[in-house]
Amino acid sequence: MAALLAVAVVASALGANPAAALQDRAARALAGGENFSLADGWTVYRGQLVAETRFATGCSLDLPGLTPERISLPDVWGPALTTDVSTGHGVATYCLDLSLPQTVQFLALSMDTTRSVYAIRTISKGRFGEMKVRLLHQNGDPARAEQLVAVNPTAPVIALPHDLREFRLVLHLANYVHKQGGVVDVPEIGFLQKMDSMQRRASAFPTALTLVLLIVAVAAIAVGRSAGNSRGHFIFAALCAASALRVFLVSNLVWDYLPSFPLARKYDLEYFSLFLVAPAYYAFTCYLFRDGKVIWLDKFIYAVSAAFCLFALFGAPLFAPGTITLLREPFQALWAVIILAVGGMILRTLLTEREARKDALIVLLAATVYFVYEILTSMKIVGSSMELSNLDILFVTALHIRAFVLKFRRVEGERDVLHQNLVETNEALEARAAELSHALGLAEQASRAKSEFLATMSHELRTPLNAIIGFSETMKLEMFGPLGHGKYADYAKDINQSGTHLLDLVSDILDISRVESGTDTLNEEKVRVEALARQVLDVLRLKADGASVVCRLEAPAALPPVRADERKLRQIVTNLVGNAIKFNKPGGTVTVSLDATPEGYRIAVADTGIGIAEKDIPKALARFGQLENQLNRKYEGLGLGLAIVQALTAQHDGRFEIDSEPGRGTTVTVTLPPERCLAPGPGEDLACAAG
Repeated sequence: MAALLAVAVVASALGANPAAALQDRAARALAGGENFSLADGWTVYRGQLVAETRFATGCSLDLPGLTPERISLPDVWGPALTTDVSTGHGVATYCLDLSLPQTVQFLALSMDTTRSVYAIRTISKGRFGEMKVRLLHQNGDPARAEQLVAVNPTAPVIALPHDLREFRLVLHLANYVHKQGGVVDVPEIGFLQKMDSMQRRASAFPTALTLVLLIVAVAAIAVGRSAGNSRGHFIFAALCAASALRVFLVSNLVWDYLPSFPLARKYDLEYFSLFLVAPAYYAFTCYLFRDGKVIWLDKFIYAVSAAFCLFALFGAPLFAPGTITLLREPFQALWAVIILAVGGMILRTLLTEREARKDALIVLLAATVYFVYEILTSMKIVGSSMELSNLDILFVTALHIRAFVLKFRRVEGERDVLHQNLVETNEALEARAAELSHALGLAEQASRAKSEFLATMSHELRTPLNAIIGFSETMKLEMFGPLGHGKYADYAKDINQSGTHLLDLVSDILDISRVESGTDTLNEEKVRVEALARQVLDVLRLKADGASVVCRLEAPAALPPVRADERKLRQIVTNLVGNAIKFNKPGGTVTVSLDATPEGYRIAVADTGIGIAEKDIPKALARFGQLENQLNRKYEGLGLGLAIVQALTAQHDGRFEIDSEPGRGTTVTVTLPPERCLAPGPGEDLACAAG
């Protein structure tokens, strides 16, 4: 009974003295090696920065204009769902009475993350009973927070003076860079050495994880480039790099390297990293289970994510600080869409694709682990720890690497099978190619036999044609007296014209056959092109007069001779002039221009005839090419004139060009190379020789 009474007395005493209760709880926590949580017993004055000197007698002040409120931490201002970034803006003063047990070890205070600008002070009594105010830490003046560029809101581990055992903890807080303000995390008191160790570990772990993720990203790119499968490796590298950026920013490492980095811009980049991770994870999942096939949902997710990223980088800095935090809930809706899409892909893979089932199970395990962790921390079943969160990210990344390796091995196996099939197909194609090559050889032999046959028959064909032409010529001229009836003269004229035309056709076929068979050679000699052109124009003058066409020659004086086959050069000029007359208009002109330039000896034949459309030029240059229109269906010929000119020009290593426009005429230019120009005689033009 006495023992129970003692316990009741102690409990009553503790209940009547909150400071004593806190001291007892602190003593028990510290004795057990644990940190003492300062979650309860706080007094807050909202919307006011109360001077610390007013708390000399206690946290509860009975002064006009001051309204104390008893709360427990964490204390967050402003709703989560809002479209106004200023809902959490404002100031507040927090006060807590503390009585700590005596200990030989130094104690320390960990405030962790607050919001924006803060100042932490203690109020205690000096040796002579005077009020003693100590500033433990601040990142700016809360009274000037609206005019300050807020920086690191995370207080370090603060060592408490060894003689500080009974005191009031006063926290002045001002938030103007987030839609939610207040004290986000619960402060703790513990042994300085242990808390320092935890702080160093909490800082070192994100650094190591960031480096590991970056190394994995670089390794993925290197392996992808060497393995020839860069697309999948680049997607995985992007996921790892985005995760590294996320760890770097969320863990506050940015302030270890850039202590004055603005808090508002840090929020912008932190959300930017989140906006990158989501589409990268989705793209990686699509690569694993859809082989990169793009559907409308993919385009929607990538487009919305890109819009979020662009706003975080370029739009958010133009608005009020913390505006980017308004996108948290809309992006969570996008995350829900991504989760449903990923879940659908995994479920479909598990049910329909046996080969990829192992990949899907690993990704499902990774997603489950992270999802369960988020649920447990949000329900306060598991404490929200940056160290545990980093371990979770590392474990999930390892699972993704495993899934990626399985996918890569499966693809490699499929590639090996495909390669073997390609080798077998290639062998079959090579055998088929050998058969086709043999058939091509037979075809070439047949073609050569055809060309040889036509070349051999030249004499046999020309002899009777010459006889026909000769006899008809004799009859036409009535060399042995009159034939009697007038119709005989007409018949003889028709025989002569038909035989001449037939001889021209056969000669064209034989000429081009000899060139194609390779049996035709050049009989090169010194040729005066201007004299040759005059002869051709004289021969074709009757034909030109019959077509009412005027022919003229334009050649500068003293042109040098060329080294060429005179008969073939004559045939080139004859065919070009004949075509120009044939396809001209009554009253038109044909101009043969000769010139010697550094580029070579130029022979141009221009007419003012019907012309050729640009799209029809290839057809006009083809063997037996005739244009299908009303104008030239009335003209005779096999369409070998320009083809022969091209072949003979190529034999002379020359250049063939044609320029034509319907209704305005055609100009055909043959240019012999400079080396075919012979040294000029005395007084001759030196232009060609100089070329």
